[in-house]
Amino acid sequence: MFGMTNVTVTYTGETFGMDTSAYIYDVPSSFTNAEVTNTPGSNGTILMSGGGPYVVNNFHFSSPVTNPYLDMFSVGQGGVPVSFVFQNGSFTILAQGSGHWGGGTLTQSGMTVTGVEGNGLLKFSGTYTDISFITPNGEYYYGATVGGMVSGVPEPATYAMLLAGLGLTGALARRKNKQQ
Repeated sequence: MFGMTNVTVTYTGETFGMDTSAYIYDVPSSFTNAEVTNTPGSNGTILMSGGGPYVVNNFHFSSPVTNPYLDMFSVGQGGVPVSFVFQNGSFTILAQGSGHWGGGTLTQSGMTVTGVEGNGLLKFSGTYTDISFITPNGEYYYGATVGGMVSGVPEPATYAMLLAGLGLTGALARRKNKQQ
């Protein structure tokens, strides 16, 4: 594949597993827009329950990625807001709305995204090898997954380029949980 670079994505932080079910993204308008026309599908979503303000969660890319995207689902629950507090970079919310379990919108305040059963697509501006965040609010579970374009690759990228690495991420997360 001329001009393409394989990128491995690893995740460290609070998790209780990975969901490879596409049903999570069954309301595509909440997870896509003109730039990102496909949902992550069954490529893998990290599941978290939060509540650990001192646990830093991190998506690490094996090569720099330009303007990565992050899809998040079920952030918060009825009457219980949940926040993702990002530690680096800047981002905008490109899409948001209901999801598999109903839901609402996401709000942004500086480097924090808060939802009450919110679902959506974030775009980070710049080049990254890491996206770090804390999830200080606990609830049953919510999740996130990443995608983007490798620096220096002129062709438009899709989620598949990066999300293939999430298979490895799930294996690493399961192995880490078994060791604990």
